[in-house]
Amino acid sequence: MMAVVSLFVATALSVTTIPTQTDVQWIGVSTPTPNVVWLSGSQATIARSTDGGNSWEYFNPTNEQLQFRDIEALDAHHAFALSIGESGDSRVYYTANGGRNWQLRYRAPSNQFLNCLAIGHRGEAWVYSDTQEGRWTMVRSVDGRNWLTASNVVDSAPLPDEGGLAASGGCIRYNNQTWAIGTANGATARLLLKRHFGVRYRAIDTPLPAGPQAGIASVWPISHEHIILAGGDLNNPAATPRIVRYQQGEFTALPEPSFPGALYSLTVRENGDMIVTNPQGAGYLKADATEWQSLSTANIWNSACNDQACYLVGQDGFVARISFDE
Repeated sequence: MMAVVSLFVATALSVTTIPTQTDVQWIGVSTPTPNVVWLSGSQATIARSTDGGNSWEYFNPTNEQLQFRDIEALDAHHAFALSIGESGDSRVYYTANGGRNWQLRYRAPSNQFLNCLAIGHRGEAWVYSDTQEGRWTMVRSVDGRNWLTASNVVDSAPLPDEGGLAASGGCIRYNNQTWAIGTANGATARLLLKRHFGVRYRAIDTPLPAGPQAGIASVWPISHEHIILAGGDLNNPAATPRIVRYQQGEFTALPEPSFPGALYSLTVRENGDMIVTNPQGAGYLKADATEWQSLSTANIWNSACNDQACYLVGQDGFVARISFDE
C-alpha cells in the first residue's frame, strides 16, 4: 500500500512512498518519461516500472554481487547501468529489451574505479573515473557500443589523488549541449566543463570543500555558462558551502538545506526548482525561494524528475514519488 507521508500546500506538492524490495539499497534512478522509472542499487539489482512506480519488474544483469550506482535510461526499453568497485567490478551494462537481457559493454581494468556515467547527444557517453598515476582515465563511447579509455581530455593534469564521489552517479552530467564533471579527493574541488562539440574539458577551481572524501558529488549544467554544483565533506558534516551556482565565471553560494552532511545528489527541474538529498533526508527549494522545505528524513541517496513527477530513492528499498499541482 502506498502512503502519502507529507503534503506542502504552499508549493502544492505531495510525497508518496512506494513499496519495492526492502533488501536493496537504491542508489541510481532515471525517469525518461512520466510513466517510465528505472532504479539501480545493491545486490546487482535493477528495477523498471512502466506505470509511474505502481508496479515493478526486477532484474539482475549478473550473478556477481555488484553495486549499481548509476542508471541512465533512454526510454522504457534502452538503459545503461554502471557498477562500481575495483578488481574489475567497475562495469557498464546495456539493455535494449526493457531489462530482460543485459550486455556487458565495458569492464574496467582491475585498478580502475568508475564513479558515474552520463549519456549525451546521439548516444555519446562519458564515464568519469578516479585518476591513476597522474593521468586522467575517463571512458568514452561515441555511440554506446564501443568504449575506450580517454586520458588526454582535460586542459590540465589531475591533482594528486583527484577522483570522484560515486554517491549518486551525479558527478558527471550532460544537459543543454554541455558536459559537466565534478571532482573530489584532491586539494581543490574542480569543475570540468566542455561543450558537446568540444574536444577537451576545461578545469575550473571551485569553493566547495576539498580533500580526502570531499568535493563535488553532483553537477547540473543549465547552460555552458550556468552550472549548479553540490557536494561537501563526508568527514566533516558542517563543512560549507555545499551547494553553489557557477554563472558567467563567478561562484555564488546558494541557501543551505537544514539537514547536515555532504549532499549526495542534486536535481534541477525545468522551472528552476531544486532537490538535494543525503542520508539525512531530502529537501526542495523553489526557484524563487530562500528556504528549503523538508521532503523526508529517510536515508536518501538520489533523485530524478520527469515532466510530471520526481522520485527519491535510498536505503532499505526506499522509493517515494513527488507529485505536483502546478
